[in-house]
Formats: sequence, structure tokens, C-alpha cells
Amino acid sequence: MSVRLEVRALSEKEFGSVEKDWARLLHTSTADPLFMSWPWLYSWWETWGSRLGLELVLLGVYLPDGKQLVGIAPLYRHRFRIAIGMKVTRLHFLGNAWRVSPTVRTEYVGLIVEPQREREVADAVARYLCATEWDELMIPDSQQINGGTFGKALAEHCNAIPLLRSESQGIRVDTTGSFRTWAESLGANTRLKAFNRRAVFEKELSGHWQPVEEDQVSQSRFMDSLNDFHQRRWGKPCFDRQALEFHLKLLGRLGSNQRPELSGLVADGKVVSVLYDIRAGERIYNLQSGYDESLHRKLSLGTLHLGYAIERAFHHPSVCCYDLLAGSGKKTFYKSHFHGQQVDFPTLDFVRSPILRAAYHCRPWLPGNLVSRINRVFRL
Repeated sequence: MSVRLEVRALSEKEFGSVEKDWARLLHTSTADPLFMSWPWLYSWWETWGSRLGLELVLLGVYLPDGKQLVGIAPLYRHRFRIAIGMKVTRLHFLGNAWRVSPTVRTEYVGLIVEPQREREVADAVARYLCATEWDELMIPDSQQINGGTFGKALAEHCNAIPLLRSESQGIRVDTTGSFRTWAESLGANTRLKAFNRRAVFEKELSGHWQPVEEDQVSQSRFMDSLNDFHQRRWGKPCFDRQALEFHLKLLGRLGSNQRPELSGLVADGKVVSVLYDIRAGERIYNLQSGYDESLHRKLSLGTLHLGYAIERAFHHPSVCCYDLLAGSGKKTFYKSHFHGQQVDFPTLDFVRSPILRAAYHCRPWLPGNLVSRINRVFRL
């Protein structure tokens, strides 16, 4: 028998104090243990919420007694005017600022819910949102096709139609089987770069893999090295000032089910590659890397470093996969070479405004230059 759930908007102060209840709920849910965690989302909000002028819409869903948290909808509201003077209000999930400003990328986005109450919580949140002001609700890098149960609830209660705005792919390597079997399944070139070239690295360059200490000073130095490698390769740092602030806050807040997996490759006593991973739950997430691409003509340091990390994941008893996340390489979708499962990340837009619906609806039948003008006017 279902019960009537209570939906309550939490203040910024409550956001800062809900960490333990959030962690308990996240542990029982199927939501992502890193990107939907309190340390990730609170650090994101603390870094960009005020800077971007965003309005927190953090919804806690409780049992009727008002004490037990059974669902969280981590949202915010962004208001802006388009070229024709119309005011548009978009709801976004915390962790991304789609078409607002560059921040970090948050993936596997969705509600945080006790599994047995998924439909009840989705309906309760949708009914609550139906009574509030918004024109569109964005779910970037969604965990589910069409927004899953929450998407159905938005369509039913808010009469919001889903539109696919973009789609990215990622790769997730299952590390529960035999490492040797997986390595032998790789293409010859990938196996050469990731594993067979270790002999060159270790013997000719006295190279080795090493972990980074978990203290604040070591982590700060690691980030400096990561930025320096990117500056030399791409002409700009990996993380700007705000992103660096976010990641250092995050690393200092990781919960009991999370830990940093920062590592370096050292050759002739010098760090030549860094890999920024975080373990959360049973998964290791590959967030960033940086390396000296000119070190040795036979070495692809980025791939070699991933080889060390993935092998360690196979040998870790509590890790089920190594997640390379969304995004492609400079020239090719290099992640697919690691023979993992492809993961699709749709960015969904649930449109409630009749005017915006009409603008979206007419685009497929218009010439390209007119579509571009409509996109600019409506900031689509």
C-alpha cells in the first residue's frame, strides 16, 4: 500500500547539513555513487551556485512522519531573457550548467531514491514541480533513456514533452572477470601501447607507477602537475580556477564509500604522467589525465598509464568496473579500444512552455540558417 509522501524544499543551510542522510539514501539506491553523492553536488553548488546566480531547488522527499528521507531531487532554477524579451525559466539538475556556463561534467544524472519507492517518489516530485514556475527541465547525461520513471512522471503530471538534445558515449570496462582474458581480447595495437611497452618504460627509463598521498598538499601538487601537462599539450590548463577549487573541495570531502585514486608514472625520478581517478562504491571513475607526450617515441604514456590503472582495478576485490566515462579523444574514440561496454548519455529536455514547444516543433522543417536564428533567439 502506497503512502502519501512529503516533498520539502531544502535551504542552502540544510543542504550543508544533510550529508549523513544523503549518504544513507544513496547507499540503498541505484543512483550513481560518485556523481549523485553529496560531496560532488554540494562542492559543485558551493563553487558555482552563487557565481552563476542560480536558485537552489533541492527537494527532499520524506515519509509522512517527516523524518525518514526516501528521495532527493537535486535541482536548481535558472532564469534568463531571450532576444525577443521573453523570460525563460529552466530547471537543471545540480552538477551541470547546460547552456549557462562551463563547469565540470556530471554524468549518470537522476533522482536519488529508495528502489522500492521509485515510482512514488517520481510522482511526488513531479506533482510538486507542477505547482512551481518553469518552462523546461534539463537532464544532462541522463542515467536512463527518456528520463526513466521520473520522465514518465513529468509527462503525466506536468504535461512536459521530452526532447533529445544531444547524446554522448562512454566506455565501462567490467573488471570482475579474468584480467588475462580481457587483455588478450584487446587489439594488438592497444595491447602493445597499454601493456607490452611497459618493458621499455620500466627497463630503459627506470619507470614505475606510484600512488599519490591523500593529504591536501600532495593533492594540490598533483593538480598543478595535471594543469601543467595540459598547458604544454593544449595551450590551456585542464582546470580553470573554479574547477580547481571544486576538485580540491571534493577530494577533501569524499565519504566513507569513496576514496581518491590519484597516481603518477615516474621515469628517471621525474613524474611524466598523472591519472585522476576516484573510487566510489564498486566503481573506479577515470576523470582526467595528463602526460608528457614527447617523452619517448615508442611510448603512448596516456594509454600506458590507463593500462596500469585498469589492471589494478581487475585485481581489486571490491571493484566491479573501471569507468572511462563520456567523451571521445582528440582524433578517435580511443576508449572503445579497451573492449568495454558502451554507455549512452542522452541529454534530455522536458519542455512545458507552449511557445518553446512550437519553436522546437518547427525546426526540423526549416532551412538551416533559419534554424540557427531560432536557436540564437531562444537559446536552444
